[in-house]
Amino acid sequence: MPQSKSAPVRPVSVTRILVPMDFSRDASLALRWAAALATSLKAKVSVLHVIDLTQITMAIGHHDLTSARVIDGVFKRVRADAEANMARAARRYPRARTVIREGNPRAVILDTAKRERADLIVMGTHGRTGLARLLFGSVAEHVVRHSPVPVLTVRQQKRS
Repeated sequence: MPQSKSAPVRPVSVTRILVPMDFSRDASLALRWAAALATSLKAKVSVLHVIDLTQITMAIGHHDLTSARVIDGVFKRVRADAEANMARAARRYPRARTVIREGNPRAVILDTAKRERADLIVMGTHGRTGLARLLFGSVAEHVVRHSPVPVLTVRQQKRS
């Protein structure tokens, strides 16, 4: 039987891992997976939190009565909470680099993966279905569909 000629298999090299972090249990589990993979692969980890400005705007409302001072105060509080949560993640995973950016999480995750030259994205997924998925969408699904690099999604096990 003749042998088929195929291109040689190139080894996969993962040197940079991006972990989007929304501070949920699923995201924390994803960070644990990424840290373990990074140790095994001798890779660097960047942890990204995206401050979603559209959610802040929706939470405050579109009222003419909402002053710039109120909006600024809410934004500063959200930013301070994000910084405190990222500081906790940095203490737990001191070798990880932390990044906080603002914007649409879907676009910012993909842009940051490109900027950081990530070889892999490891992210939690909430596993929403039905109306919740329709209303909130799935950031993880969008990233999986549009990422130029592999994406490992991690989901918390449901307790029976």
